[in-house]
Amino acid sequence: MRAGVLVAALVGGLAVVSGTAVAAQSPNRATLSPTTWVSIDSRSPHEGVVGGDARIGSWRDEVGKHHVGKVYFTFDLARFVGTQVFTASIRTPELAANDCAKPRATELWVVEPSGAITWADQPREVARVAGPEVTDECVTPWLGWNVLDVVKRSVAEGRSSLTVAVRVSEELQGDVAYGRTHSGSAVLDTTFNTPPGTPTGLRLDHVACTGEPVVLADAWQRVSAQVNDADGLYGLQGRLAYWPVDAPERRVEVLTSAGGGRLSGSFPTGMIQDGGTYAFAARTEDGFANSEWSAPCVFTADLVAPTKAPTVTSTVYRENGGPPGDGGEGLAGDFTFSADGDQDVVAFEYTGIGIVGGRVDADQPGGSATVTVTPTTDGSVSIQVYGIDRAGHWSPVRTYRYWVRTTAPYAERPLFELGVPRDVLLTANQDGATTFVYRLDGGAEQTVPVGPDGTGRVTLVFSEPGQANRTFTVWTVDAAGVKSGINDASFYVDQAWPWVDVDVWDGLVGQKRVFTVTTDRAGVVSYVYRIGDNPEVSVPAAPDGSLTFEHTPMVPGATDVLVASVNGAGVRSGWGETSFIAEAPEPTVTSADYPGYPARGGPGVTGTFTFSSPRLPVVSYRYAFGGEAEQEVVAGADGTASVRWTPKKPGYHWVRVSGVTAAGVVTDERSFTFWVEALPPTVTSPQFPADGPSTARPGQPVEFTVTPAVPGSHEVLWRISFNTTQVVPVGPDGKATFTYTPLGSFQLTVSSRTPEGVESGEVTRTYSVQPA
Repeated sequence: MRAGVLVAALVGGLAVVSGTAVAAQSPNRATLSPTTWVSIDSRSPHEGVVGGDARIGSWRDEVGKHHVGKVYFTFDLARFVGTQVFTASIRTPELAANDCAKPRATELWVVEPSGAITWADQPREVARVAGPEVTDECVTPWLGWNVLDVVKRSVAEGRSSLTVAVRVSEELQGDVAYGRTHSGSAVLDTTFNTPPGTPTGLRLDHVACTGEPVVLADAWQRVSAQVNDADGLYGLQGRLAYWPVDAPERRVEVLTSAGGGRLSGSFPTGMIQDGGTYAFAARTEDGFANSEWSAPCVFTADLVAPTKAPTVTSTVYRENGGPPGDGGEGLAGDFTFSADGDQDVVAFEYTGIGIVGGRVDADQPGGSATVTVTPTTDGSVSIQVYGIDRAGHWSPVRTYRYWVRTTAPYAERPLFELGVPRDVLLTANQDGATTFVYRLDGGAEQTVPVGPDGTGRVTLVFSEPGQANRTFTVWTVDAAGVKSGINDASFYVDQAWPWVDVDVWDGLVGQKRVFTVTTDRAGVVSYVYRIGDNPEVSVPAAPDGSLTFEHTPMVPGATDVLVASVNGAGVRSGWGETSFIAEAPEPTVTSADYPGYPARGGPGVTGTFTFSSPRLPVVSYRYAFGGEAEQEVVAGADGTASVRWTPKKPGYHWVRVSGVTAAGVVTDERSFTFWVEALPPTVTSPQFPADGPSTARPGQPVEFTVTPAVPGSHEVLWRISFNTTQVVPVGPDGKATFTYTPLGSFQLTVSSRTPEGVESGEVTRTYSVQPA
């Protein structure tokens, strides 16, 4: 079966990557389980056993039959393709030895499987791996072999897996005393490094390097490149190289970290000069291997801006023209920009008031460009033009001033009143205008013909109240459909709002309010008013055009009131507005027994609580103590009412109280808080006398006598520290007794309780127990 010698003689070394920087990353670690494993047994020559324990060497079964076994493990090596493997060891944990007096004779062999592995069809054993590593233990879970050279050679030969056999040596495998049992959980422990990838995504500041010509304007040039490494980015470094293209001997390389997955740096100070062509490249380094250098990113430096402003001409809009101007709003005009032969200028940028600016390329370096500009405003305007070079430098500005003729129509706007028709007089300014086009409040377009005198009329009437400020947009068109400038006008429609006064503005529910309404509108015959969400009410106006009406609010809160006048033509005004507040103040609560704080009374001690409503007469009170159900008590002739209530426990309590008027109005709620004093029982013990030393000792019972302070208490509750609460009955003498056997000092908490659930409150004492 054997055809090899020690693996040290079988495998050779791998080449080491040169030019490696100081280690920046830690090696990767991988612990691989077998992809498959199988045991073979001489007693089952044509089948392999998968699962259970792996027996090697010899053993006898329960009927005394002799067996010889081996185990085979296969590991996947695909992860290590293209990597540097630093360490590799196979560990085969032992579970048992047939005889610990015998030395270990276990061997690991590299094998070449050619099919299913059985005793009858065992794979060829290629080479024995030196080892295992020496151990003094009879059985160890750490039995291992160094397989670094095996793994490296297998990967170099293009093998995707490694299969090994674990067996007892040939000369001893038939001796039962040397047999052993291994776990099927063998592992391949490795450390390795994956060489980093060549950097990508090179950038000059924010300009991507795509291979296209790049011209930049800055002598201080930032650069960056994206790095990648299958082992992760932590600790990754890289190198940036900079050089003039025509002087590669001036190349400068700088080592830098790859923070955020990018290498970043800048060209050395003074290297970049105007007109020069420069390059940079990047390389990734992980401390064990370096990537290839990236393709260089090349650019030309243009550090000097054009010195001459461009010239500007137009065949439509004369420079420095005056009124009435040229062209018109909405009328396009051509503008020609020229660099006058300045070869640095390759484009023009323009902007101005009332135009849409932009950028346009010159027809050639130092050439010209023509754009069409449509002014959106009239009067004296200007256009500012800059020459732009390949690096983006701007030349001095050229300002071209011109006058745009007004073409928008004029609109004479009267003062509008509700229900009264008024004319808007329109006057055209566009040559050859035939039609006025207008929109009211952004609505549909309407048209009016332009008269022989260049005017037109639009009659408007506003019969319903609404917004006071209205918009009126108007323009003209000529016979060819050319549109004039736009007049965005506005006008005011008087809403004739009445003035509304209220007496009283802030009062009580049930208190009458008087509203007085006046107006300067002529011809008022009636009014319409609405209070809150109630329906509208229509009432006639007084002879002087005023109105007085009353209202008694029965619901607390703020209420809005709207009032509009109506004239003889039935035209309603806009709403005049006011509001009022109706309050239902909360009642007061007093108690001599439980005044609030500090604590008074006690559990089981009944107290009297008095309710009153000094501002708003009420006929009853609704109240609820704590989480109890709500109750109601009738008020006396003086408007007050008293209730009696008995607390069942000490501490914080509250009562919520609202008054109810004869009309059923419920007042705001009053929350009255108060504290109930605890009435804890007294606790005595003969082992802890009040006037003498303690006689309590660890392990000896201590007797306690508890006397409740709350009348009618039928049981006492006690506990030691945070242990379970114990309950003992109160005897006919009004006392309860219990014993406790301490192991040392302890804390005792005691309280009492009545059959009705009245709790006294707790008393806690600490008792010191001296050692025996």
